[in-house]
Amino acid sequence: MQEQTKMLKAITHNLDARLWRRGLWHPAIGPLLRNMLLLSLVCLVAGGAFFVLTPWLLWFGVGMCLMTFIFFGLARFFLRSGLGDYSTAFLRVVLLRWGGRLFILAGLLYVALIVCKAPPSALLGGFTAGAVTALLTYATAAGRSQG
Repeated sequence: MQEQTKMLKAITHNLDARLWRRGLWHPAIGPLLRNMLLLSLVCLVAGGAFFVLTPWLLWFGVGMCLMTFIFFGLARFFLRSGLGDYSTAFLRVVLLRWGGRLFILAGLLYVALIVCKAPPSALLGGFTAGAVTALLTYATAAGRSQG
């Protein structure tokens, strides 16, 4: 058990260092991205291992990955551009990037649902789990910084 804890700490430290090097670190956003990436990876690995028994877990992991993709892109944009001066040009860029990500998401969802016959409940569950993970991680990080 102690070895598994050491391994988990090493993985999280390595992932935190990678996010830091990419300029994606903020006291609240860094842990959010890290936890979403780790949970997505766990779901995909478990889904791949148990795909023969049930493909639901793999598609749940795909939903988590898609939600992580959205959060990762938004965090990268906002943390690199800064949150200082807002203008209409800045809003235009934000809306264009958000719309582009939604367009990519729509295409991936079409392929998953129509071409690959993914269960919609699994994808929706992955999206929901990604959003809940983000909210809980943010609340925990915000609570630590206040107390």
